[in-house]
Formats: sequence, C-alpha cells, structure tokens
Amino acid sequence: MLALPTLSSNGITLKPLTLSHATDLVEACQDGELWKINETSVPEPDKVIDYINTADSMPDRQAFVVIDESNGKAIGTTSFHDILPFANA
Repeated sequence: MLALPTLSSNGITLKPLTLSHATDLVEACQDGELWKINETSVPEPDKVIDYINTADSMPDRQAFVVIDESNGKAIGTTSFHDILPFANA
C-alpha cells in the first residue's frame, strides 16, 4: 500500500480518514439535518463510525478527513473514488 499524503492549503488540511476523527465528525454533522440533503452525503450522527468503516473497507475509494487548521477539528470528509492506474498509451 502507498503512503497516503496529507494535503494542506487555505486553512484546511486533508489527511486519511480514520476512526480517531469520529468524535469531531459527529459534532460536525449535527449542524442541521445535513443527511437529508440529496446533493451531499452526510451520515446521521449515530452512523458516523459505520460511515468511516465503510469508507475504509472500499478498495476503490480513498477517504480523507477535512481538518480546520484554526482549531485542529475535523469538519467533514471528501473521497476519491474509482482510482485507476495511469496507462501509457
């Protein structure tokens, strides 16, 4: 497995999503009922651990946590899906 990068710019950091981020994400997803919006994917607070475990179990997905650099808290997630190796043509 490749070492996963940490990306940082404009006050946020993306790093690999792990269960250690669950507490912050439970707090972040309680900002309204975001899981009811069709344009985004936000777990209900009591399903955050399942969300992280599912993301971690998918071989074609790399999930990242979004960290607010001003306070060090996780404020969301983002993922890359269906990552295909580069093929020389």
